[in-house]
Amino acid sequence: MGSLLRSLARLALLGLIAWAGLRLCDALMARAPEAGGSALVLGLLLIGYALLLALPFVPGIEIGLALLMMRGAEVAPFVWTATAAGLSLAFLVGRALPAAWIAASLQDLRCDRAAALVLRLEDEPQALRLRFLSQNAPATLRPVLDRGRHLGLALLLNLPGNALIGGGGGIALLAGVSRLFRTWAALTTLALATLPVPLLVWLAGPGILPWTR
Repeated sequence: MGSLLRSLARLALLGLIAWAGLRLCDALMARAPEAGGSALVLGLLLIGYALLLALPFVPGIEIGLALLMMRGAEVAPFVWTATAAGLSLAFLVGRALPAAWIAASLQDLRCDRAAALVLRLEDEPQALRLRFLSQNAPATLRPVLDRGRHLGLALLLNLPGNALIGGGGGIALLAGVSRLFRTWAALTTLALATLPVPLLVWLAGPGILPWTR
């Protein structure tokens, strides 16, 4: 019972933070026209967007798309920066989480084998950890783990409907928790994976987005 209550408390806290963030962003979006699109309102909105995007299962990307449609090319570089920053924050938080905390959370979810694996691999160098996981993974996943994990991460971030598997924040968080990515390589992957849409809007305007037609 105690483990269930702890899991519910974590979910409730996450939901409360997401709710408060979404309400704040809604209020800022409503005030943006009245404020004449002031730099302060836009800056606060982008910060809120980045923080929301870092949360698992929170569809914060819609705020970025709304900004791109409202403000077009002028805001595209800032939306890209906020998107990359939010996902990078999620990755770094996942990377910094202690193995004992991750294992305890998995045990609360009755994932005892996964918890034991986390503790077993915590002190192993990345190369040995990657080799162990590759040897024990299904044959179809081995090439992804060995050579294509960065491309796989980029594809998951751009996968339609990825909110069902944690959204951008959840995917980036798990990438950090996995300890399978070097920090600089992961952050570069996140930056490049989030670039295409803002770059297209910056070069061609918001009319390039298919849902604006």
